[in-house]
Amino acid sequence: MSGAILAAFINGSTGGAGAGVYDYTEPGAGAVAIPASATGVTIEVWGAGGGGGARYEGEIVPGEPEIFAGAGGGSGGYSKTVLVLSGDDGKTISYTVGAGGVGGTSATLNGSAGGFSNAYAGTYALATMTGNGGQGGTWGLFAVQGAGGTATGGNTTNTTGNGGAVGVTVGAIPITGDNGLTGGAGGDGGITISGETGYAGRVRMVFTF
Repeated sequence: MSGAILAAFINGSTGGAGAGVYDYTEPGAGAVAIPASATGVTIEVWGAGGGGGARYEGEIVPGEPEIFAGAGGGSGGYSKTVLVLSGDDGKTISYTVGAGGVGGTSATLNGSAGGFSNAYAGTYALATMTGNGGQGGTWGLFAVQGAGGTATGGNTTNTTGNGGAVGVTVGAIPITGDNGLTGGAGGDGGITISGETGYAGRVRMVFTF
């Protein structure tokens, strides 16, 4: 049984405290079958965070070596949809969870962008919701925090992720969703050498009965 299917089986079972809750935080793709008798669903999507930039070590003024930490990555965009369900038992909603952007190194310098996360139609007709990944932070000599990822498709909220500050070495904080949950924070900029990898995105579906 794959990790995604196992998580769905455990979290989305029809009994217990986690009934009707499907929460994915590992990069990958899959589908969720709408549970029997579900009357509604809230879907939240977070894009992944961008990687942090590498540090700079050199001499801007001759004879005066300096070290500048890389900038943090931007956080992923956030999209939310709330739907009423009726007679949709067993229809599927597909999803993708984006991977965090890779931190910059002495060779690549800048961090890479985080991957997008989305929820979209399987056999259930759903307008595609996408949280794009945050951008990577730039390397230390020109340290600019990566811009936040954009978001589209939600019928309730589409919020751009945090980021874009000049000289900020920490990864951008993620957007907060329902119940204080988050996903897709940016990776910190490099202090020793390389920047840190951004955090994976998230897709969460909560069905009501």
